[in-house]
Order: sequence, then structure tokens, then C-alpha cells
Amino acid sequence: MITEEKLKAFKETLNDGTLYNSLDDELLSYQHTLVQKLNEFNRSDDTPEGLAQRKEMLKEIMGTYGEGLYIIPPVYANWGLKNVHVGKNVFFNFGCTFVDDADIIIGDNTLLAPNVCISTAEHPICPDLRRNGLQYNKPVHIGKNVWLGAGVIVLAGVTIGDNSVIGAGSVVTKDIPADCLALGTPARVIRKITEQDDLYYEGGREIPEEIRSRYIGK
Repeated sequence: MITEEKLKAFKETLNDGTLYNSLDDELLSYQHTLVQKLNEFNRSDDTPEGLAQRKEMLKEIMGTYGEGLYIIPPVYANWGLKNVHVGKNVFFNFGCTFVDDADIIIGDNTLLAPNVCISTAEHPICPDLRRNGLQYNKPVHIGKNVWLGAGVIVLAGVTIGDNSVIGAGSVVTKDIPADCLALGTPARVIRKITEQDDLYYEGGREIPEEIRSRYIGK
């Protein structure tokens, strides 16, 4: 059983880019207990009782639980979501993966499509260090009202600004500013999100006035 003192020391190391031994027996044992709890979440059912149980389980296992969080199982995380911190009304579609060795911070109203992967872990180029389990991490920050399309991969140390959209299948290797549409491998900003996007969607289809008046600016 890992001590609180050792866990606190590890927590500081996990977020500051310091090399550490990821194969430490006590650390691995602790991770396994977290993953077991997440596996229980994945085995829960879609009955009203099961959905209520999921909410309580997420409050227990997540680093920070935001009201309105909805996750469709299965979800995977090697620290059991312990280092994932979410704001309000966040949605994870099925198959999302979090390599949450360091903190992953996700703002309000952000949407993750199926099979999104967010990774904070890095391994040294030096073969001897990798062979002996040395690793370092960089936290990931995702802003408010962001949409990550299906299969997006976000790499360690990346920040994605508020309101931005990352196209399906993109690999985000560097920071993306707020209010941008980005896609590709590596992901690049294609254009800014502008007031025109309040008027048109899907290649020029007009957003009906009744929808604009009800939702835009609200």
C-alpha cells in the first residue's frame, strides 16, 4: 500500500516533467486499484438505477467532477480518471482513452466524440531509460465549449483554447488557439470561427431564424 507521503511526492513529479520510474511497485499497485474502480463503472448498466450509480461512481473516482458530466462506457484511463478534471456539462462518447499520468483539465460544455485519446505521458528517446521504465509527463489543458471529433489524439503538454473544434482523426501536437477550426496530422488551424458560423452551418446551409433566436448568444 502506497503511503500518503509517497503519493503526494509522486503527484508533484507527475506534473512537472521530471523523469521517474513508472514501474515502481507501489505506484503500479495504486494505479491498479484506480483502474479496478473504473472497470466497475464500465460494467454498469443503462437502467435508471445503473445511471444513478454511474454518477456517484464518477464523483468518487474523478479528480474533479463537474455537474452534468455524462460518459458513455467504456472509458479507459491508466489512473482511473483520478487525474482528469472536468467542468460542468462535459460529454465523453464511448471509447475515450485518457493516459492520465499527469492532469488533464477540461472546461465546461466540452464534447469528446467516440475514441478520442488524450495522453500526458512521454518516454525518453534514450533506449536504456525506456527499457528501465523511466517516464515523464506534461499536463493537457482543454478549454470551454471545445469539440474534439471522432478519433482525435491530443498529445502531452497541449493546450486547446475555448470554443475551438478539432476535426475527426486529427493528431494535436501543438497548442491550438481559441475560436479556431483545426484538423490534420499534425493538426493545423484552418480558419477562425467567426460570426458567419452563427448564420450558416454545413457548407452554407442557413441556420433557421427560430433556432438562432433561441440559442445564439444564450
